[in-house]
Amino acid sequence: MTTPNDGWKSAELRAAEAQVDARFKEAQDLANRLKETPLPPVPPVDFKAIAQQVERAAQERDAPEQLKALKRKVDAGEFTWEDVVSGKAAQDPDVQAMQQENVNKMKQAFQMLREGMTADEIMEAQRPRRGGDDGDQLDPDIFTEDKW
Repeated sequence: MTTPNDGWKSAELRAAEAQVDARFKEAQDLANRLKETPLPPVPPVDFKAIAQQVERAAQERDAPEQLKALKRKVDAGEFTWEDVVSGKAAQDPDVQAMQQENVNKMKQAFQMLREGMTADEIMEAQRPRRGGDDGDQLDPDIFTEDKW
């Protein structure tokens, strides 16, 4: 970065420019090496299998409301589950609401990780709860001694 008329530059500025030049060269070298590095082939995504999983989840009694809204649209023929999981229906407001809910859950999980929770604890914390307002966390169809 030196020019014929750079006598006005301080030693600190010259040192900073030298660091920038060195980092820029490192970045160029890395970019060139990456261009020459073959990447493994990306396996095809089985959208049909994923769509089947989402469809089964949507049929659950305790499915999230956003997923139920998508099910109503799929049932009405507005799009298919494959359209949802492949991104073809990404502009639909209900698809976007479901995606936002997933982003919120990921943010929550990340925060829990930062707080030291394990993956199992996070999964348990994010698991949908069943039961009424009495604090019962079990399926209401399961008869247990504490329900006597």
